Amino acid sequence: MEEQQSERRPNIDLLRAEEDIDGLIGALASEDGLTRQRAALALGDFGDAKAARPLIRALGDPLTAVREAAADSLAMLGTAAVGPLVELIERPEASEGYEEPGAVEGAKAVTGPGGQAWEIATRRDLRRVYAAAILGEIGDASAAEPLARALRDANDDLRCQASGALAKFGREAVEPLRAALADPDPDVRIVAAGVLGDIGDASAVEPLIGALRDEDDDVRGAAAGALIRTGSAAVDRLIEATKDADRNVRLYAAGALKYIGDPGAIDALQALARSGDAEERSVAEDAIEKIRMVGGEAAPEPSAPTSR
Repeated sequence: MEEQQSERRPNIDLLRAEEDIDGLIGALASEDGLTRQRAALALGDFGDAKAARPLIRALGDPLTAVREAAADSLAMLGTAAVGPLVELIERPEASEGYEEPGAVEGAKAVTGPGGQAWEIATRRDLRRVYAAAILGEIGDASAAEPLARALRDANDDLRCQASGALAKFGREAVEPLRAALADPDPDVRIVAAGVLGDIGDASAVEPLIGALRDEDDDVRGAAAGALIRTGSAAVDRLIEATKDADRNVRLYAAGALKYIGDPGAIDALQALARSGDAEERSVAEDAIEKIRMVGGEAAPEPSAPTSR
């Protein structure tokens, strides 16, 4: 009779009850996907720092359920996981230390953080994408600068996750994003402006006003859109900006005030309509009309045309 050998599955419930961290770490190497998933989930319950590296290794698991379980548990580990996760973002080669010797990688379609599908060339890239998402969940302030630097990474998916993570940091991300607004790459500046708008904190307003002077049209547009999303926190500074020496700043400020819709901006917009050129006058008058309509105030009757 041919003898067949089969893996003896670890008892995850028992290992959890006994708080056997080493046993749960060992179960992450099980041939059974459900066992690996349950072990990854259990490791998040204890907050033990030595689980961080095994869980990061599991971020390269072929099964989405295992990767998601490992990501959830790393977020639960909190500060203990921040150091190695930041290292993954800053040093792409660091992920190679989590691979088994001789592991072969190839391009494949996977489901990553948030259920989004990507073509991931290597588990290294997949771990880095997860690392950015997890750092956003942990929210440790020390990760804000590395995540802001990741906005210039060569990996598109990492940049996307880093921007989403930074938006969760609130005002703690404003200064790193202010630095990103000076990046030589306009794409980085556009993303930085967008994240500042997502944060919506009053401290983001001044950097965004500065970005209205950017040499790139798309960066200026992104900054104006971000200022609109900051809402009332930006109104006073936008009113001041309608008097700025830079024409682009005046135009974008008037446009942003239109969409914010604060009646307190009408006097400044009327002044811009009187003093500006034809385009400034058009933008300012359009903003005034929109603000009055939203506020329920009837627009003034048009003045009679002058004879020529």
